[in-house]
Amino acid sequence: MNANGQTNIPDFNNVTVVQSSTTGKTEAIIALMRKWAEKHDLSMPADPDQTFSNAGFDSLASLELAFFIEEQLGVAIDDGVLYDHPTFASLAQYIAQRLNVTPDEQPGQTSI
Repeated sequence: MNANGQTNIPDFNNVTVVQSSTTGKTEAIIALMRKWAEKHDLSMPADPDQTFSNAGFDSLASLELAFFIEEQLGVAIDDGVLYDHPTFASLAQYIAQRLNVTPDEQPGQTSI
């Protein structure tokens, strides 16, 4: 949250989203996914518990999203993570939890 109590939504060049709770981080990560999808002419489902494949994301789009998130947030996401977290919500929750790991345990370039 910024000084005005609003959530900072990340842009594609310099991600700086600060949230104190995992729930807030999850919502910010889903917003980041939404922005990426819009930029790539893909639509995000209204229900973030929908799977990537049911939302029309093929395996290539899912991997490109994963690479983007890894680049922006510094959280490694391989195909195993995508398999274990097949929905937008579950992937966002996984990333939010990884961002709660101390810097010594998980190096990251961005705090959310």
